[in-house]
Amino acid sequence: PASSSKIAHQVSLVAIGTSTGGPIALQKVLTQLPASFSKPIVLVQHMPASFTSAFAERLNNLSGLTVKEAQEGDVLRPGHVYVAPGGKQLIVDRRQGGSVHILDSDERVSYRPSVDIALASAAKHYGSKALGVVLTGMGADGREGARLLKQAGGHLWAQDEASCVIYGMPMAVVNAGLVDCVVSLDQVSERLSKDI
Repeated sequence: PASSSKIAHQVSLVAIGTSTGGPIALQKVLTQLPASFSKPIVLVQHMPASFTSAFAERLNNLSGLTVKEAQEGDVLRPGHVYVAPGGKQLIVDRRQGGSVHILDSDERVSYRPSVDIALASAAKHYGSKALGVVLTGMGADGREGARLLKQAGGHLWAQDEASCVIYGMPMAVVNAGLVDCVVSLDQVSERLSKDI
């Protein structure tokens, strides 16, 4: 896979998707990012509605970044992290400087929140200025969103098998040929800080 350093200065949004093993992986990534990190991050962690607010609060307390459960109309700010609320769908919109929208989920959608839906909105609104990062998780949520992101000129990283709790979601995007680079969990924050 190509080096990701060529995406320097282009990215204006980071979208991270994860499931099984995600809370610990996200804690590691966010606590290692500098407080000066200059991009907004949207986070989709498969988690029931009653847990996402406390999860965001915990990450906020541990990290130098500002982490919150995303709410309708939140403005995407540098160094802020927006956790998709459980039971809903998160989409991003680049108009008016970039914002988050929270939608009720169609019951036919397997995951609430869904990485596919978040990445699809990043593809539509941010295109080549979006970076998707697929971390540990069961299943293949994220693969179709990643496909749209790549078609729109965006960038995609996947966690490597060795550092995943469950190598399902990252494997799905790797096997589909959608990944720019494969990174170990230990490298994610360093590369985010350095390469974008």
